[in-house]
Amino acid sequence: MGTRIGVGLELVSVQDCIFRKSLAVTNLRRVRALANMGGVALRNRFIHVAGTNGKGSTCAFLESGLRAAGLRTGLYTSPHLIRWNERIRICGKCIGDEDFAEILNRWGACASAVAAADATQKPSGFEVLTVAALDYFHRTAVDVAIIEAGLGGRLDATNIIQPDICAISTIGEDHADVLGDGEERISWEKAGILKRGVAAVVGNVSRVSLTTVQKVANSVGAKILRPDPIAIPPLQFLRGSEQVENFQLAATIARRWLEDRALFSNEIWEKFLEGAARAQWPGRWDLREIDGRTWIFDGTHNGHGLMTLRENLRHYFPSHFPRLSVVCAALGQRRASDILPFLSSVASELFLVELKEPRALSGETLRKFVPAHFFRPVNFLSEGQLAELPHVVDSDCILVSGSLHLVGKTMESLNVCPFSE
Repeated sequence: MGTRIGVGLELVSVQDCIFRKSLAVTNLRRVRALANMGGVALRNRFIHVAGTNGKGSTCAFLESGLRAAGLRTGLYTSPHLIRWNERIRICGKCIGDEDFAEILNRWGACASAVAAADATQKPSGFEVLTVAALDYFHRTAVDVAIIEAGLGGRLDATNIIQPDICAISTIGEDHADVLGDGEERISWEKAGILKRGVAAVVGNVSRVSLTTVQKVANSVGAKILRPDPIAIPPLQFLRGSEQVENFQLAATIARRWLEDRALFSNEIWEKFLEGAARAQWPGRWDLREIDGRTWIFDGTHNGHGLMTLRENLRHYFPSHFPRLSVVCAALGQRRASDILPFLSSVASELFLVELKEPRALSGETLRKFVPAHFFRPVNFLSEGQLAELPHVVDSDCILVSGSLHLVGKTMESLNVCPFSE
């Protein structure tokens, strides 16, 4: 069963687009064959960003800042919150329905041709969308395209590009079923985006991860840079504690990129900083007042992100502990085992949501990961019942977390527009 994308084009199923990760990262032959068939420019002023957490925010800071500095920007990210169009942006605006349908039709046909030549090399949905985005950025003549890696880095579909500069935001354990267990293994996968002669900015990672990344850099001839301690202006939307580090990472990337192209000046730099401070990246420590209540939309979905979520809750809402209504879901048992003990510890009541997604856990399965000593109310909801939340939660502060898909579906159910105009 296909999912409707853009203006109703049925290209591939949700499972194909998002959750065929084990297939999508097997090798890069399929996606290269697809790109070669259409003559996609793979060297086109790209900035490539990978990482466990923070890479999306880093990309958002980069795009907003470089756009404010006068550049025509492209931005490719995943996943989306509400609409597929969110994944491809030109100058901050989502790709329009007609353009989206056109590129997906074109590249869907190319994918069929690749599969017809070799049935074992059928491109995945993510590969099709990635190549379509790269082609769209070329055809719309962007000055710079910021590309967020989807999963891992070494074998991610985005890794066919030859970037001007690349970056790794953070490294932690997530997607271990695909990337492998252990910090060194995951660090090696993330470092797979490094290219010969291309500088790489590495953010806040452990000594073990940095050592691994440096070994990869030495083997391919890449230069490792660390973020500059740049004083940042007040951030208008991205106010979580982790965003200072993400901003500094983005600023270091931008400054190096501008200098390498002889575009840097004090005036341009000030415009970048001002523009980056206005960056939006919804669903990440995203606070909204809705009908007199505070809603916290936060897509934390792995153990690595819990420290930040805990710090933000204690800083911004110390008086609410433990009186938060917590709405949560999880994709996979490992993630549930990571996040549910903490979410339960700050909850006055729990709402366990079963999502309509592959790998989504049922309410009953989620309940198994709630600590046995949790004696507060536990409620079960289907994805279709999210619109009922305002009528059933008791607290005046509600945390929605555990899955970006849950965050997006909850926003949609509450008629919340993710991006401010």
